[in-house]
Amino acid sequence: MIWFPRLVGVLTAIYGVSALVRPDVIARHGDLASPDDARSGVHLLSAIVGIRDLVSGAAIVVAPAGGVLLGALSARVALDTGDALAFGRLLPTARARRKVTAIALGWAAVTALSMLGARG
Repeated sequence: MIWFPRLVGVLTAIYGVSALVRPDVIARHGDLASPDDARSGVHLLSAIVGIRDLVSGAAIVVAPAGGVLLGALSARVALDTGDALAFGRLLPTARARRKVTAIALGWAAVTALSMLGARG
């Protein structure tokens, strides 16, 4: 079932690219200021999330099955859990905090589940 963690990696990398290309997605989900407002920091946040997700997704795709892949998946679970904690506390509206927390915890759970197929 090695395809499952690889799919998680591909989808994570795709999201990373989308965050880099379209910072308005993070702005919209987080109820943040428009990326057009240079003071909003949305471009910076999107670049950080985008690069991190692109790199961690690619690591999951190319890691050899077994311990290395489990390590890459564990790092991804930790990153998504951290997102849930940080965004869940710091986004400007309760609606955005709930939504982004649910999405981040959902991805953490899917990634953790994919670890069952990481041995190859």
